[in-house]
Amino acid sequence: MINPQTEQFFQVLLQKLLKRPRTLAQIRLGFEKLMADFPAQKEVHFHPLSMGKLSAAWVHAPHSTRERVILFFHGGGFIAGSFNSHQDLLGRLAHSTGCDILAVDYRLAPEHPFPAALEDALLSYEYLRQEKFPPPNIFLAGTSAGGGLALSLLLKLLDRKEDLPRAALCICPWVDLALTGKTLKTNEGKDLIHAENIKAAASTYLAGHNPKDPLASPLYGNLKGFPPLLIQVGSREVFLDEIERFAQKARDCNVQITLQKFDEMIHTWHLFSSMVIEGRQAIEKIGEFVRSF
Repeated sequence: MINPQTEQFFQVLLQKLLKRPRTLAQIRLGFEKLMADFPAQKEVHFHPLSMGKLSAAWVHAPHSTRERVILFFHGGGFIAGSFNSHQDLLGRLAHSTGCDILAVDYRLAPEHPFPAALEDALLSYEYLRQEKFPPPNIFLAGTSAGGGLALSLLLKLLDRKEDLPRAALCICPWVDLALTGKTLKTNEGKDLIHAENIKAAASTYLAGHNPKDPLASPLYGNLKGFPPLLIQVGSREVFLDEIERFAQKARDCNVQITLQKFDEMIHTWHLFSSMVIEGRQAIEKIGEFVRSF
């Protein structure tokens, strides 16, 4: 049973998003303006850096260290978002896990369609390797499109026969750009995001590329050899069905996977943790998972 304060916040949020303009420039600006209401806590520090043409930031919270690090990819449907729009979540993740976080602003479509985001994810992983972070001390993480990108990166690393990170932490990952999930219809109107917008984002990112290419849609990949996975999803999400199918495929491939389903939660509810206690609880479970290694 969802607590009344969370449900009230969700309803206000969903009504606000219904009024958002839909040009690409307005979507990007609107997302940043929305998330500006959820800044990092004062004790969290961001240290910007450049990786070639990519912008990134190290995120440090009290008691987090670089003994083990998280490589983080933001959400936004591959067309919007930044590490700046995920400030509160990043700070809470660093605090919960005890890991400093390298948050990356990968290139966005339509200016940079598939596989640009994946190329940037690979570049950022290679950056950590060049900085002498051993793979067992690296966790991948991401929300929504960024969660799917983390899984695509694992497939790319397997294909290149490179050493894999310790584990991946996927918050509501987008794993099927072919849009075959049943809950795209059955959960329509209950969630933060809508099927029409998802379809448009997929088309923009793919730019005619095969939506069932595993490097774009990890649901269709061979997951054998994956490191341990933690996936969190809400029961009201339009991505619920595809995420559950991905989790089952991972089990069938003998991947150690922990799927945590949160009753009555919407897509990436973690982003609103300053207002939603269930977000703070989910982030603490991510910390517990990381500390178990």
